[in-house]
Amino acid sequence: MNFDNDGYSNRAFDNMEDIPLPTFSERPLYETESNMLAASSFSGARRPIPISIIDRENYSTSYQSPINGLDLMHNVDHLIIQQNCDLTDLLADTENRYTVKIPARETSEPIYYATESSTSCHRMCFGSGRAFNLRLYDTSDQEAMSFTRRLACGYCTFCFHLQKLEVWVPPGELIGLVSQKWQALKTCFEVCNKHEQVLYVIEGPNSFSCFHKTGIFQIFTSDGSTQIGTIVHQWDPVSVRYQLLLQMPSSITDNRHKALLLGSAFLLEYMFFEGAQKRRNLGCFC
Repeated sequence: MNFDNDGYSNRAFDNMEDIPLPTFSERPLYETESNMLAASSFSGARRPIPISIIDRENYSTSYQSPINGLDLMHNVDHLIIQQNCDLTDLLADTENRYTVKIPARETSEPIYYATESSTSCHRMCFGSGRAFNLRLYDTSDQEAMSFTRRLACGYCTFCFHLQKLEVWVPPGELIGLVSQKWQALKTCFEVCNKHEQVLYVIEGPNSFSCFHKTGIFQIFTSDGSTQIGTIVHQWDPVSVRYQLLLQMPSSITDNRHKALLLGSAFLLEYMFFEGAQKRRNLGCFC
């Protein structure tokens, strides 16, 4: 009997060449590739999981619904209103279309698209003082809000039948209104909630000034003592067109209040600045 250096017998390994190896057909069934699953159950081996394991404590799977409607104005204190005007709008009497954007350094991100609904009779006979319903749609083509304006005397400062615009949100909820208040030689508007409580006061320049190109309106608190924002009609050299810039205080957290100020800006756009993009021949100029 042979012993190795450690004193163990090598007899079991002396005649390894004489032991015939089993053929493939003589091997156990579980060694074939098609029966590896059965082999794992017999041998107790664990197959590797073909998917990654995610630590639930460090991975959040909470679902967040997409932002739409009034929520698009969350944390927004500047808005740009641009009128979409093409050759057809200049040659024919058509309804207005607008884009509401968030100003940025390089580009402006659109959040709403506004379309006017009015009658051709009002557009031809009353011009900028016509009644209309302006619907604002978000990027998902859902209606976010709508502005309803009654027939008024353009931008006149008479003490009867002055401007009034209602702000609605789906599905037919009135959130407030913007109404013109008569003041001699001065334009003034009150922004109220649905209970007609004054939230903001908007004052403009002399009522007989020329508003067709440029103009600055100031937004005050309800008592008219503190200025908190502005509405400016200015020329934009990038887009080569006039635009309306609405600057709101960052302290406003209620998107409904922002919708009311946006409605105020649209009312001023129709009253004083619509002719900068599309001239009206039969409007009220008194």
